[in-house]
Amino acid sequence: MTTARTAPSPSPLGTTAPAPAVSARTGRRRTSILRGLAGVAALIATLEVLSRLNLVNPAFLPPFSEVAARLFGALAEPQLWLHVASTLAAWLIGMLVSAVVAVPLGIVLGLSEVGYQVSRSIVEFARTMPAIALIPLVLLVIGPGLEMKVVVAVYAAVWPILFNTIYGVHDVDPSTRDMARIFGQTRFQIIRRIVLPSAAPLIATGIRISSAIVLIVVITVELVAGGADGVGAFIASNRAQGNQVALVYAGILLTGILGLVINLALGALERRLFGWSTQENGK
Repeated sequence: MTTARTAPSPSPLGTTAPAPAVSARTGRRRTSILRGLAGVAALIATLEVLSRLNLVNPAFLPPFSEVAARLFGALAEPQLWLHVASTLAAWLIGMLVSAVVAVPLGIVLGLSEVGYQVSRSIVEFARTMPAIALIPLVLLVIGPGLEMKVVVAVYAAVWPILFNTIYGVHDVDPSTRDMARIFGQTRFQIIRRIVLPSAAPLIATGIRISSAIVLIVVITVELVAGGADGVGAFIASNRAQGNQVALVYAGILLTGILGLVINLALGALERRLFGWSTQENGK
């Protein structure tokens, strides 16, 4: 007696099997997050032990628990939130101005080989000058305040966005642009429908890189220029008092938290908008 085997029925049209690659990426990301948290916990424990056992003078390195307590205490006061708002306002304006300047300029230089070659030496020279070195000049011309923070931050942050835009435009397949031109697309339409969508992932990466640079520069200006507002001013004022070491470290910890939150938020937005790009690159 023989038994007949039934052939597996084809999947209904429009359905897809579960993607193992997606599960693997999710698992790797979860493992990476857990390892990162383990590293942070190990660092916190090390700092706590070093200070508690007096292996490092607590006057120079307070226990992490004390720093965290002082930070939470300061966050209960509205004054610190005003400092945070001042820093984030300068950060946001700096980011917007940097993107508005760098993206159009990067598209122009990316599409014009002659323009790129002519400006390359000037751009390479300008971007090697540290933005912090401009603080005395900008302080003299503009004076302390929001405008000063924005100007110095824009000078520092415009370069990653500019170069990533140029590289993104260079990566666009020339045959695609030629085909669009054959079908009667204008130059503006080619930029809007082909160049910008193709270059967008690299532009987004440049913006994320610049976001950290802008935050660092803004807080540094607040520290150096002696302004009254901002997280940097909060750190500087407590440092000047001499006996507020824990609050100084609390301000430093706050800057790290702000940078981490900004980077994670922009990274999540980048993956959501351009996840197709990272999948194509095998990331």
